[in-house]
Amino acid sequence: MKVLAFGLNYIDILMVEGKYQFKNELPFIPGLEACGIIIEQNCNKSTLVGKKVIVHGKNGGFSEEIVTEYRNIIILDKQIKSYIAAGFYVAYLTAYISLMEIAKAKKKQTILITGASGGIGNALILLGNKIGMDIFVVTKNTKKKTFLSNFDIKYCLTEKENIKDIIIKLTCSKGLDIIADVSGLQKKQNLLGCLRFGGKYLIIGFMDGNFSNIKTNYILIKGLEVFGVRAGEYVKRNFNNSNRIIKSLISILKENVISKSNYSFYEFNDLKKALKAIKSRQSSGKVIIKTKYYKEI
Repeated sequence: MKVLAFGLNYIDILMVEGKYQFKNELPFIPGLEACGIIIEQNCNKSTLVGKKVIVHGKNGGFSEEIVTEYRNIIILDKQIKSYIAAGFYVAYLTAYISLMEIAKAKKKQTILITGASGGIGNALILLGNKIGMDIFVVTKNTKKKTFLSNFDIKYCLTEKENIKDIIIKLTCSKGLDIIADVSGLQKKQNLLGCLRFGGKYLIIGFMDGNFSNIKTNYILIKGLEVFGVRAGEYVKRNFNNSNRIIKSLISILKENVISKSNYSFYEFNDLKKALKAIKSRQSSGKVIIKTKYYKEI
């Protein structure tokens, strides 16, 4: 497969540094997701040649050409933009599993999303909009707060504010239905105190070293539910539902739900620069690397 573009994720950094729970056998090519055109096949499916696809897996994405397995591709309509497809799978699979499969999110429910300016944060916002949720978000600073002003959200906070007090005031002391903690902000602030009785706290992902100890008294007193979200593992362990989940994701892609997503583009030679931008939390939205084959076809 010729790779047109590939998306970067914070998990890629953790894998390179050997800090992720799954460790590739050395040496390996990092990269979880890409979009490309199939140029050869060896699975008795000759009609695949020339198809535009998303390819996903635990490695191999940071390439100009990839050899992969049939189970790791998703065939796309050619009119879907390559850069959108290249950065779609990881973020939206994670958002979909979090909200639809685990939290069972519903219309008019309230949700707080941390790390909201990143790729997964954007996906959670836009999927939450599709569901009809009331969305509150937290981002790192005022610059990223300005970026998020283009999204349909109830209120945007920064990490330096007293989030619990503000949320309790904004919800008239009711608290939130769901918290999607992408950045591990629980380590710095008492997010559990923002939840209503029976609320749900989703541990979705952590920046490097941003792990926290949760006080169980809040879970007990408020009857909270705490979930760890590993989207790929969820699909693996719920294999019978995988086709349904993938079809739902492709429907989201076709419906142009992600039209408000923000993208930062880098050339292949600037891959290291792009990874540094993600690690330092200087990027917003999804970071996309274009290869020498990139073009919209």
